[in-house]
Amino acid sequence: MSFTDELRDGSEWEEATRHSFVEEYRDGSLDDEVFRSYLVDDYAFLESGARVTALAAADAPEMESIARLSQQLAVLTGGENDYFERAFDELGVSEDGYRNPDLHPTTEAFIDFMLRVARRGVYEETLAAITAAEWVYLDWCEYAAEAEYDRWYLDEWVEIHVIDDFVEYVDWLRGQLDERGPRLSDERRDAVGQVFDRTVELEARFFDAAYD
Repeated sequence: MSFTDELRDGSEWEEATRHSFVEEYRDGSLDDEVFRSYLVDDYAFLESGARVTALAAADAPEMESIARLSQQLAVLTGGENDYFERAFDELGVSEDGYRNPDLHPTTEAFIDFMLRVARRGVYEETLAAITAAEWVYLDWCEYAAEAEYDRWYLDEWVEIHVIDDFVEYVDWLRGQLDERGPRLSDERRDAVGQVFDRTVELEARFFDAAYD
């Protein structure tokens, strides 16, 4: 079993990747109001995700890692942002509504956690947070992609997270942790595991918040 497999199996993985939000998404019963709430908070999280990725690139130990993280940074600040603007227009969210939202406390806690981890400047811990967040997305979106949707913004949101480029990126993230994790001290491995676990937990709570 790989290092990342062990991290996944020790976390609340099913709670995040098979949450009721995911099940409703997959069977087509997800209410637009719930998805709208989710998407507004996720848009706020997008900027933080870009900052965390940039900080990881700054702390990466070699040029290849810097380059790969920088490529993903371009995706976060480009293609995904375009989707959000089109989806918000379709869902009736004003520009002020998504640029200056009243964030749910869970979203604020999630953003704060990810940035605090990344600002410590320890590559493996930041990598654990990014890997957990992106891998959760890949897992539940692959599951949801088995269904067909009559709302383009549901269909396209899944598509963004199951394309080959994103699958390859998650595989690369996992490969980085699988290579570096086993070489860490017991204390550092525990720290990486705690970051991974907390990120997965917050992903599940993020779905909860969409209903609140």
